[in-house]
Amino acid sequence: MKSTLFIVNPESRGGKTKKLWEKYLLKIETNYEKDYDHVIANGIGSGYEATRNAIDDGYETLIAVGGEGTINEIVNAVYFSKKSDLNIGFIQSGTVNDYQQVINWPKDIDAQINSLNKAVTKKTPLTHVTGDEERVALNIADTGIGATIAYMASVERRLKWIKSGFRYTLLSLRGITKWKNIHAKITFDDRYLEGDLTLLMSGFSTQTGDYRILPHAETWGSKMAYAAAFGFKKLGMVRLLGVLKKGNHTEEIEGVYMGHADKITIETEEPLIYETDGEPFSYNSTEIIVKSIPNIINVIQPYNE
Repeated sequence: MKSTLFIVNPESRGGKTKKLWEKYLLKIETNYEKDYDHVIANGIGSGYEATRNAIDDGYETLIAVGGEGTINEIVNAVYFSKKSDLNIGFIQSGTVNDYQQVINWPKDIDAQINSLNKAVTKKTPLTHVTGDEERVALNIADTGIGATIAYMASVERRLKWIKSGFRYTLLSLRGITKWKNIHAKITFDDRYLEGDLTLLMSGFSTQTGDYRILPHAETWGSKMAYAAAFGFKKLGMVRLLGVLKKGNHTEEIEGVYMGHADKITIETEEPLIYETDGEPFSYNSTEIIVKSIPNIINVIQPYNE
């Protein structure tokens, strides 16, 4: 029985992975030290299905060859399988590769394969979201303008030909022109906020879309970090983009709230879009519950000899 399955999303990195996979596969054939196979997962949800089938077939290590969305589908399949002995790894092939940046995953393909060979894992936390459905995030979960931008990027596939974080800046500017704040009541553990919600992000990773939204996040902590923005108008949102890009925001900015929490409860009169790791999944719920799940899945770490 082969122990490793590479799950390949050919449409990641704006479709560039389709050609890159030929190069990656030659390197894997030469340098990867374990028995392996690969599967092409093309389309939203196909990575989740491929992972669940792989788990049923007895694979122990699941390697995402794609971006944040591909990783998210694999992480969700592993989490909901309830198996604690599975390992998740990466061949970096997304547009921005936020999570890999945060954990200093190597960019060089040979160094990535070396890390996969060593397979040094670390128990890693997740952010669990319950809306229309349940979903977990390895990187960041969010609602508000951020989820709208994620919808434009992953579902509508706008500006997919741009192969850098600049894509998300352009999508942000487009999203802001049409965005309307949504009145929300939000409880962060014992802290209560109410107002017209512009943005809410939470998780254990510091960045998403190449923006350092959660500079105070603890990648292997027990409580998720959060950043919320209330009452921002369009011009204020554009100005906030530059601050979020560098991660220079604090609660000294009027309307911005930051901290850590085990649980977040969001109540609205209008339905919210919620997304995890750039993948929208909840569209019609007016009550969302977000929870921290510490030390839950095995993620292969960078290996430096």
